[in-house]
Amino acid sequence: MKRFIGIISAALLTTGIMACGKPGKACDPDTLVDKAQLCADKDSVGFAQEFGSGTFIGQSPIESLVIKNGGIEDLVISSVVTTGDSEFKYSSSWDMAGATMISGTTIKGGKSGVIQIAFSPKTNKGYNGSFTVTSNAQNFGSKTFNVSGCGVPTDGGTSPCYRDGGLP
Repeated sequence: MKRFIGIISAALLTTGIMACGKPGKACDPDTLVDKAQLCADKDSVGFAQEFGSGTFIGQSPIESLVIKNGGIEDLVISSVVTTGDSEFKYSSSWDMAGATMISGTTIKGGKSGVIQIAFSPKTNKGYNGSFTVTSNAQNFGSKTFNVSGCGVPTDGGTSPCYRDGGLP
């Protein structure tokens, strides 16, 4: 009987090891590593640019970027600093929009926060900005995300953003 239990235990242990495979790495879905990790659902935010289009002047669409802590330890975001055109307004799930900075926060292991960007073009041109997240993340102590958009006239005119095949 002891031998049978030993064989079953060894089989379960071997099966468990084979089923687990290689250990996950930072920012893999459904994987948490020990140290805090800054994981985002995208590296940049572009407003209505997929098909050479843009955003009508006077409109204010909102895009979101999700920041997840891919670690077990707390992800401490010390700041989110914005730069670029003032037509981009930033807020987060933990802080309403600041002029150029969103206050810091702590994101628990495996949890997420959201940064929202509103774009309100006033003229017929290309717009650019960025925001930099500074944190204690093992993989990115500081990470910059670019933001872009193109103001398009509502009268059906063409936008200068796409004359040469892309944003300036």
